[in-house]
Amino acid sequence: MRRRLALQALAALALALVPAARAAGEVVLPPIDDLRSLAADAARSRVPVIVLFSTPGCPFCREVRQNYLAPRLEEQRQRSRPEYLVREVDITSRRPIGAIDGRSLTEAQFADRYGVGLVPVLIAFDAQWRPLGEPLVGLDRSGFYEAYLDRLISGAIGVKADR
Repeated sequence: MRRRLALQALAALALALVPAARAAGEVVLPPIDDLRSLAADAARSRVPVIVLFSTPGCPFCREVRQNYLAPRLEEQRQRSRPEYLVREVDITSRRPIGAIDGRSLTEAQFADRYGVGLVPVLIAFDAQWRPLGEPLVGLDRSGFYEAYLDRLISGAIGVKADR
């Protein structure tokens, strides 16, 4: 019970901080609102969905978001057709999202489905929410993170989003 209350308080704090983060120039990735409609977008565009699993206040998540995903999103905006979609999931959030079956689940439950318990984690998904390749777990401080991210994305793009 205490854990649930603490997680709810963290989620409320995170939502309250989003406007401040935007004002401070922080990158805010789009959240997942509805798995079914996002899957339909991915299938229609024949692109994978790259999901950053994070927690509020995580400095490593912030680094992945700011230094690795934001530049790639800017490149995507300049293209006529995106190569992939990017979303973010807060693994502590009780915010409801629409499930594939039309029911609702929380961001935390979505993260649990894929065994995400620590952050940051990046997983590439196809349009049926099947992982494409191995997840990218943690943040590499030896300077190879960009290469690992390239491998995750190019591998996901190489597999058709709808298989």
